[in-house]
Amino acid sequence: MISYIRGYYVITVEGVAVEKFLNHLMRNGIKVYNVKRISNTKIEFNLDREDIKSFKNVYRGSNFQVKIKQSTGLPFVLRRIYKNKGMWICGFISLFLLLMTSQFVTDIYIQVPEGIKKEEIRKELYQIGLKPGVYKKSIDRKEIRDHIMLKFDEVAYLSINVKGTNIFVTVTKKAETLESVEESNYCNIIAKKDGIIESVIERSGNSVIQKGDIVRKGDVLIKGSNNKSIPEVWATTFYEASNSASYEEVVKEKTGNTKNVYTLSFYDNDYAIRRNIKYKDYIIENKEYKLSLGNYTFPLTIKVSTFYETEDKKVEKDKEQVMAELKEKTLKELDYTIPASARIVDSKHNYKVNNNMLEYTITVQTSENIADVYSLSKAEAENMIREQNTQKEGEEAVPSNPEKRPINDIRNEFEGTNNEEEDNKDKNEN
Repeated sequence: MISYIRGYYVITVEGVAVEKFLNHLMRNGIKVYNVKRISNTKIEFNLDREDIKSFKNVYRGSNFQVKIKQSTGLPFVLRRIYKNKGMWICGFISLFLLLMTSQFVTDIYIQVPEGIKKEEIRKELYQIGLKPGVYKKSIDRKEIRDHIMLKFDEVAYLSINVKGTNIFVTVTKKAETLESVEESNYCNIIAKKDGIIESVIERSGNSVIQKGDIVRKGDVLIKGSNNKSIPEVWATTFYEASNSASYEEVVKEKTGNTKNVYTLSFYDNDYAIRRNIKYKDYIIENKEYKLSLGNYTFPLTIKVSTFYETEDKKVEKDKEQVMAELKEKTLKELDYTIPASARIVDSKHNYKVNNNMLEYTITVQTSENIADVYSLSKAEAENMIREQNTQKEGEEAVPSNPEKRPINDIRNEFEGTNNEEEDNKDKNEN
């Protein structure tokens, strides 16, 4: 190892009485090692790089044939690297590129619990900038975490760990006790689509909308409804579908110019007699001919490909027929879109022509129940009851009779707990 670090030469010496030459080297303070006899007149030994100058001075004037067989060691490797500038420049460039690529994300691994779709989390992460190729130091973990938790209600926490060029995202789901609605018979009624309120049939809860109000999808319509008596909210809704088509058809018309290309097939080998086809537009018709003699068919097939030159020609269709086709197609789309429970009140048919395109639009006005149930967890129901029971300034508390409520009504449990706390306070005071 030390010899490799310092560098050494492998030298062969050939001549008569080579032993005398070795003794002469030793007397002059030149150290040789790993001496091997190759023949009676030839030997091989190792010499340190630092002794090569002294060796040359001793060798001059002698009658021996000396050859440097090999130069080995770290100094010689560094010298070759220095001489080959292209190699070490490419090495530095490769190292620089490696360091640069290690600063960017290559893969994102997402771990989600059951009930949360991984693809939706991945899609949302990509939209906010957490994706392969992004600079690692530009990742704002807090901003990403807040965005995902706001976007997905069932996500309780999102951890983002960076290891090398990989990012590991772990999603923690909210506790089932916070999401469970089994112990609550309360819900909010929200709008499942946009509409104009026509009437509200309140069976339970407190309505927050009136006739004529415009509501959007997801808006709260009735608060604190009971799951056993779901209200109805009828509203005017609109459905629209449109389709377009061209009333000009492009037809390929033959010009009369043709060329044939023949292909011979013998077993699995094809031999084509090619021709230069200079037609800009063309259609091809293929025909095959097989040779047979009696019941025997020869393994030879002749394929004739006929190229017909064509030119595009515009043919105007019947607009009334195009409109009828578009109307039928649009009505089919609306049949799939409009729910069966909706009552159709009115419909409007419009069409317009733009260049050579005909667009047909149908707008349908319906009346339907847009009430959608949003179940409340026990914690949410308790907060809602607490807000309702809070006595406002200048108002008297509205008495209620728990005995007339359903047995599993959460308000009974809530008020029962408050009554026990008040009884305990009275006993302590007495």
